[in-house]
Amino acid sequence: MLEAPLQTVDGGTPTVAVAVFVGQAIAFVLACWIAKRSYDGYRDARRPALLWLALGIALLAAVPTVVRFLLPTLLGATSLTTSVVAATSEITGLTAILYTVYGRP
Repeated sequence: MLEAPLQTVDGGTPTVAVAVFVGQAIAFVLACWIAKRSYDGYRDARRPALLWLALGIALLAAVPTVVRFLLPTLLGATSLTTSVVAATSEITGLTAILYTVYGRP
């Protein structure tokens, strides 16, 4: 059961692979928590900027973490495909955050 996640880390020992997996899981949980707090702020204050911030954080941190883990593990996607999808999500997330800061949401 642990073989699939361990295969996503090249050149490392199982200990390194588990450490990477735990680190990615922590990053995902923190990103989801921050995005949820931003969304809760949006629901309370009805300020669109908070909604854009929640979307940006989710696309910047949570989605790429999932993409980097699930695409190669479940779908056998290539490294190039995984990198392109993750980078596209990160750029979209940064754009949403920039819109929050400099736009008029």
